[in-house]
Amino acid sequence: MGYYTRHELEVVKGDNDLIEAFREVSEDARYAINGSGDSEESCKWYSHQDELKRFSLLHPEALFKLSGEGEESGDIWHEYYQDGKMQLCKAQIVFADFDARLLK
Repeated sequence: MGYYTRHELEVVKGDNDLIEAFREVSEDARYAINGSGDSEESCKWYSHQDELKRFSLLHPEALFKLSGEGEESGDIWHEYYQDGKMQLCKAQIVFADFDARLLK
């Protein structure tokens, strides 16, 4: 058992070849994403934060964005990695206020 997430890795700033280089050093990444950074299928990848922090230290000028969508409703996030540091941005679901003019 475990928690399954779909992942997508993007190089926001830097060489796209870094995705394949990352897959070479991370066994879990080889299952989570393909060579272009897209998800093949949902998987468990609990070590992704530590692995991407370490990898980004080797490429301090690059900016990586890992997107994830977990199996629970609303579990959507983006993580940014640069020079060994990470920023987590969780999705916020917002509903519009009621507007009687929109009733049809």
